[in-house]
Amino acid sequence: MSELSLDRREAAALISGLYGALLGRRPDPAGLEYWTGRLLAGTAVADLVDALRASPEYAQARGGARDGDAVRRRVIAAAAGLMKRELTIVDIGAQELAGEEHVYAPLAKAGLPYRIVGFEPQEDKIAASRAANPDSRVTLLPTFIGDGQRHTFHINNDDATSSLLPLNHALTGELVDLSHLATVHSEEVATSRLDDVLDDGAPVDFLKLDIQGFELPVLQHAAAVLQRTGVVHCEVSFAPIYAGQALFSEVELLLRAAGFRLVDFASLCHYPSHAPSAPRSRDSLGWGDAIFLREPAGLDAQALLAQCLTLLLVYDKPSLAEAVAQRVDALAGTALAPLFAADPA
Repeated sequence: MSELSLDRREAAALISGLYGALLGRRPDPAGLEYWTGRLLAGTAVADLVDALRASPEYAQARGGARDGDAVRRRVIAAAAGLMKRELTIVDIGAQELAGEEHVYAPLAKAGLPYRIVGFEPQEDKIAASRAANPDSRVTLLPTFIGDGQRHTFHINNDDATSSLLPLNHALTGELVDLSHLATVHSEEVATSRLDDVLDDGAPVDFLKLDIQGFELPVLQHAAAVLQRTGVVHCEVSFAPIYAGQALFSEVELLLRAAGFRLVDFASLCHYPSHAPSAPRSRDSLGWGDAIFLREPAGLDAQALLAQCLTLLLVYDKPSLAEAVAQRVDALAGTALAPLFAADPA
């Protein structure tokens, strides 16, 4: 039996801490859900530690950590002398979940100048975030970002799933991890277009969207902001968890037309169906976090530098970051790309 008595929030925080300490990353949603269930069922924490240490990812992380850390330190130091403006992060759906940092936290921790504009319509979440992380560089606004129209906001029993769209119970009822979801309250709200709220023309280096199925309407009314955005981190769905929501293919087509390309998925979440084999399988692809990178044509050296830092620090993609650094060097006459060479043995 487990040596600890944990509730779900405490288990998630513990798992996130162990993933960060041993693998250098946040847990993927499927891994977090799996180990949360195991710990709550009585599995010892030591078993989780042993499983992580036995993974190929752990061995690879230990082998490459020294070179990777050295590269990050060199690039951050160089960027401090090259940056002529703040890194700007826009977070739509800025609620902080238990045991999780914001995906862009490595940018904020790098010691470089930054500002964050976050939109979180639930004011109690804003108050909690401000209390936990007071930072004058962070502006949190209680604004529903959408299409500029009025909508019904559906507040669910799992607060992180509350949405401007109703749950699709025909699907959620079939899936083990979602069948408990229900709307407990609803209210009419006004939404604002991102183009209207961010109308100052300033560059956006990192745009994060996590708004439970309403991503496409937001992007459809953010054409001007997208034209000056370097990286989009967007939650996308592969199955209609919410009634009427757009799926990944529609989001990808819109962003491709806006000048972005899909780089990767930062996470993918699968769900088991209600069946006796459910504890042994996660068969249905539900959602994920997709990374979109603006094509380099027309980007200035500062926007490319921000892309380089995001790719290296947030997503640990050194070869792609180095390729972007080469473009920075070509435009600005700098020597950023050579800093990616590994330390000699």
